[in-house]
Formats: sequence, structure tokens, C-alpha cells
Amino acid sequence: MEQEWVSLNEYMRRNHIGYETALKLMNSGKVEYQKIGGQYKIKVSKDKEVNATIEKLIRENEELKTYIKTIQNLANQINV
Repeated sequence: MEQEWVSLNEYMRRNHIGYETALKLMNSGKVEYQKIGGQYKIKVSKDKEVNATIEKLIRENEELKTYIKTIQNLANQINV
């Protein structure tokens, strides 16, 4: 499996994620990265199956976070 290093902006574009989500992934150790000067370089796989799986997991994670926030908001309204 061949590896490639891309910029943070390219990684966000490829995975359809925002800056905050990308930083969370890096800080949690879910993606390998290097900071060179003031720029981040992120290690990605050129294997399409791996990339598709990662994209699916990121989307599912974001959906679950949205559901949790919605449930928390509803719970807060009920307690009022």
C-alpha cells in the first residue's frame, strides 16, 4: 500500500471535512501528520478502499455527534 503526504487543505478537501474536525483527528492520533514550518503534512493511503472506509467513518462520526447534540438539547428542554 503506497503512502502519500498531502497538505491539511488537501486532506480536508478529499475527506469533505472542516478544519476543526481535521485538527481533532490529528490530535487524537487517528491520522499521522508532521508539522513542517507552519504547515501540516498528513500521511494518506493511495489505496481507494482504505480512503473510502476512512471517509465513511468520518461521516458516521459527524452524524453521531449531531444526533448526540440534538438529544442533549431535547433533554435540556424537558428539564426546564
